[in-house]
Amino acid sequence: MPIILIPIVIFALYSFEKWLFGNYWDKGLMARLDFVEEAVNEGEKAHLQEVITNRNFLPLHILQVSFQTDKGLLFGAETNSSVSDRVNVTDVFSLGLYEKITRVIDFDCERRGYYSILKTSLKASDFFSPDIRYNTFEQHTNIYVYPLFLSAGKIEVPFRQLMGDVLSKRFLYEDNFTFRGIRDYSQADPQNMVNWKATARTGDLKVNLHDHTSSQEVKFILNVDEPGILFESELLEDCIRLTMSLAVRFIEENVPVSLLTNGRDKVTGENIRLLAGSSMLHVSSIKRALARIDLEKITPNSMAAIVEGELAGSDIGNTTFCYISTTRGDDSLKTADLLADKAGKLLWLCPLTKDMKQDGPANPRIDFKVVTHE
Repeated sequence: MPIILIPIVIFALYSFEKWLFGNYWDKGLMARLDFVEEAVNEGEKAHLQEVITNRNFLPLHILQVSFQTDKGLLFGAETNSSVSDRVNVTDVFSLGLYEKITRVIDFDCERRGYYSILKTSLKASDFFSPDIRYNTFEQHTNIYVYPLFLSAGKIEVPFRQLMGDVLSKRFLYEDNFTFRGIRDYSQADPQNMVNWKATARTGDLKVNLHDHTSSQEVKFILNVDEPGILFESELLEDCIRLTMSLAVRFIEENVPVSLLTNGRDKVTGENIRLLAGSSMLHVSSIKRALARIDLEKITPNSMAAIVEGELAGSDIGNTTFCYISTTRGDDSLKTADLLADKAGKLLWLCPLTKDMKQDGPANPRIDFKVVTHE
């Protein structure tokens, strides 16, 4: 081959490789991200699985996979991550032809929230061309980070106080359709409770036991308004943690729990409201609802306006209210007054730091309790 043709051949091969890579680099390329856990508690570790597949005859010597999620997840030092208004993570792969790589990334769930990854960005280049190629893949993966449970010492006093109100207002009666067991007869038992088959079998008088049914519920009113321009943001998180911890405690005692808050859902943007329930499924609903409260991008609505609409024309004879709010502004005071006037009395739990003023409302119907932030 004449020497003069060598540069021409090299240029032709370079142009062909550049055209080939530019048009076919992402053919058969797939990137899939999945949170391994569906839900974890605040402060726990979780895992993200990356699966990169190259079903192509072209190797990808340098492939950068990038994604974003909200602040609150802390990726380790071995991961190339940065934090601005969001968490940005970049991972580098080198794939041969027809190769699949699976990688699991550990991270810490520092803050309560609902975290999603909706898109990954791919950036590739080859050894022979300075050109960089880009592509994106849609993702649909999310993880719930539930609020942290408060210690028993934090919630036991308000729990017992509320439970006392529940027991004093509870209307108990026997439900003849719920059979619980059999016990020995006592003189105080009416004859219609006698189980004659069990009596004949044992030779001693036996009576049926039935479960009691209660219509009493505890409704948590959660106010997540900011208490001022300069405030400890953890106080709002304490309000959410307190709500969840008490709600779970009551459900463990088979007391139905409902929730009303001016906190708005991160996904729907609507105010969160849950009807009463006492099942383990309801526990999950409460945890998920509280995890999805957005305190950064969505402004809460007026708590007083929401409560006023909730109380209008409603019968609250079977409801014990618990108001949880760190702010003591005009709207919050109006909310507490509305609840106290409607129910006759109200327990207000107010998370505060040690150096904040501990003043409560003047309304004598409101029992104001400070929950000190540690």
